Amino acid sequence: MSRFRPRYVILILSVVLILTGTATASVIQGGLGSVAVTEVDFRAADGSNIHSTLQRPTYATNSVPLPAVVVIHGIIQSKEWLMAFGIELARRGFVVLTIDANGHGDSDPGTGAGTAALEFLTTLDYVNASSIGIIGHSMGGGIAWTAIQNSTVAVNALVIVGSPVIDTANTTYPRNMLVAVGEFDSLVRYSTNRTGLQESFGRTDIEAGTVYGDFRNGTARELFIARTNHLFETVNPEIVSESVEWMKDTLKGGSEDAHWLQKTDLIYPCWLVGGFLSLLGALLSVFPLLAIVIDLPAFSGLKHESNTGNPASSKSYVIRGLVYGAIGLGTFFPLLAIGALAEGVIHPLQSFGLAVSTWILGSALIAALVLWRFPRSGVSLKSLVSIDGGSEVPLRKLVRTLLLALSVTVWLYAWTLLVDLGFALDIRCFLPGFNDLTPARALVAPLYFVVFFVYFLVDGFWLMGVLRTGAKQTWGRTQLDWTIRAMFIKCIPYLSIVILEYGFGLITGMPIIVGYAGFSLLFFYAFTPYFATSAVVTVWGYHLTDHYYLGAAVNAMLFAWVLAAALPIPTMLTT
Repeated sequence: MSRFRPRYVILILSVVLILTGTATASVIQGGLGSVAVTEVDFRAADGSNIHSTLQRPTYATNSVPLPAVVVIHGIIQSKEWLMAFGIELARRGFVVLTIDANGHGDSDPGTGAGTAALEFLTTLDYVNASSIGIIGHSMGGGIAWTAIQNSTVAVNALVIVGSPVIDTANTTYPRNMLVAVGEFDSLVRYSTNRTGLQESFGRTDIEAGTVYGDFRNGTARELFIARTNHLFETVNPEIVSESVEWMKDTLKGGSEDAHWLQKTDLIYPCWLVGGFLSLLGALLSVFPLLAIVIDLPAFSGLKHESNTGNPASSKSYVIRGLVYGAIGLGTFFPLLAIGALAEGVIHPLQSFGLAVSTWILGSALIAALVLWRFPRSGVSLKSLVSIDGGSEVPLRKLVRTLLLALSVTVWLYAWTLLVDLGFALDIRCFLPGFNDLTPARALVAPLYFVVFFVYFLVDGFWLMGVLRTGAKQTWGRTQLDWTIRAMFIKCIPYLSIVILEYGFGLITGMPIIVGYAGFSLLFFYAFTPYFATSAVVTVWGYHLTDHYYLGAAVNAMLFAWVLAAALPIPTMLTT
């Protein structure tokens, strides 16, 4: 019975959450049993491999071919971002092919993913090749336009979400077009300026929610506006419902057969819940696993009771916490811009990678400089760097710390492979999660690790060195207090931006900042939950070892993995 200490109970609970979440998401993705789901690969004209998820209603046969839809995501995304459309269309009698665009997810860099997807669909004998549609979000809308122009396949329905209409569009080209956009989308402003739609709609008095033209001759047009921003357009229930209805009216002639479901009958939110449970279980498993592995003979020398001496006063916590938050937030735009400019000169291994790395590393160095220049009494930068109380960092101890962190990362990656290969899923909930890495992405991850290791080491210096408050009556209360305070300091700057960005949009119907500056604010939606998790890891690592290296190593490996999996690989690397 002694083996069933809390760490083992929590680890078992974590595994149960992973399995429960995965099973839930798998059942939903399979349309509650009515849809067969497989991952398929095919080649584009330039030879690049395109990875995709194929959802086929079980009653689709060569004698009963069904209409089909290609679904294409936006930039810094992958096919899972638009799975809501695939789930709802497939369970209503559409064959759905949701692809990783070139350079995204598991697809190769290159061009022609959308065109290749259309042509691949027509090779399937259970697809009605005369009833094909495309849905594209953001960048995916641009890929959809290119596919329509370049493919020999006739596309009878186009849904572009958060993406502009091209100049060559008119009242008959493309056939049957739905334009869906968030009311406070920072990139596409059709909610307030509809000039760009007039040529394709053939009128100047365009009203949102009104269908113009005729589905039968391919001239149907509609502008649909939902109260959301660019990021959440892909999971907005109104946009998903309207897109499903549009495909019915165009590809099924408006008929509601025995398999049809009302457009408001949506189950994809349960897919998101399943993904959240599996991701929660995966992240939760890190903590008991570290506690178990560190007791093994190979790592037991790293274990040390955490120091509770020389705590920060409440005044120091507030003032220095504000300073640390200001460093992270205040350097975001300037350093991101510097990195983006550098990407125009230095061909990066991944788009946006240099920009993000410049901000991460730059803010860490500035934060370290502030610690060195303005140390708190009894806490110097030199003392924080120590891994064993001395003035140096013993190499053997550092290597063992890295190996301990690696063991946890391998554990999570094994689960990721199991979920992917067994269920055609990733461990994620909407935002970037744990994806398997292609060889090209795996080679980039170590570079990000170095950047994030420096960042999270300095982060640990601040959260558990300079800002660590006094101990409470019990270990549990102390750990909880440290964790809450660390999460608050780490996340409140970014959470404030998220609340401001979305709240301003809901109140005014306008983005707080338009253009790519406003688009860059969407990064904070991903940073906030992951920085909250990193703060918990930092505190736990300090509790186990009395230093900052374990938490930094675990966080750096996980963040490097997520970033390497999420960012696109530019086509130029193949030339």
